Amino acid sequence: MGDAALTIGYTIKKKFFIALLVGLLMLGGMAAVFGVTGTAFALPLGGMGDFHVQFDKLEGKGFVLMPQIGKTGDSDAAPLVRNKIDSATVYGLHIYKDLKLPTGKWIRININGSQPTTIKGLIQDARFIDANLQFNNLAVEQHNTSKMSSEEAFTNNWGQSADSVTITDGKIVTDYLFQNMVNLQGAKISIQSISGPDETADQANAGGAAALGDGGGDGGSGLGGKLPSTASNGFMMVSIGIALAAIGTVITLRRKRVNGLRKS
Repeated sequence: MGDAALTIGYTIKKKFFIALLVGLLMLGGMAAVFGVTGTAFALPLGGMGDFHVQFDKLEGKGFVLMPQIGKTGDSDAAPLVRNKIDSATVYGLHIYKDLKLPTGKWIRININGSQPTTIKGLIQDARFIDANLQFNNLAVEQHNTSKMSSEEAFTNNWGQSADSVTITDGKIVTDYLFQNMVNLQGAKISIQSISGPDETADQANAGGAAALGDGGGDGGSGLGGKLPSTASNGFMMVSIGIALAAIGTVITLRRKRVNGLRKS
């Protein structure tokens, strides 16, 4: 028994590589479709603190506004305003999120749409809105909430709706954003170094930004060196696919090596 080899597990190489190839092909197909159409489905953003949405103009149909209680970066139950729009076209869209690095420095991740962005099924919970609004057939309704709990009464007490809404010079601080479908053509992603989360967009732009994909220097990002070419919409999915492929290869080679050492 002392010289006998003990096999804890084994990998069937043929099945493994077939499964790996199928997974990569599916992932590549998703990346190709998204890269060509610029379209993503059922895309939620939330649970990671405040992020900012700015745009020059939004034209929406089927607008509803109501009170909401939701999570923010500082609270699990904060008062918010929920906006729902059936379909919208956004011009000059800019979304950014400030993140604190383990080193203590702050960076800002920017997503800019150089072409009109179309959205279907938009839901947004905001704690701050600064914009010019124009409604078509606006209605405000009061509801009887006397038999509801305090939380239910807050979210159902009143609401307003409109057939269409036009919003210009929009600046929104939001903690939850969901779209059934978003088509973001001509998107550009960039990273820039900022002094803190309260820095305005103009102050951050003065410090420079490193665009993911422009292949320049650090561009004032504070990260040093050149950033990789990642301007493609499918960059994240391709990166995940490469990482999974690398992990699978390492696991396979490690198991083969361990089994070989045990047999010897």
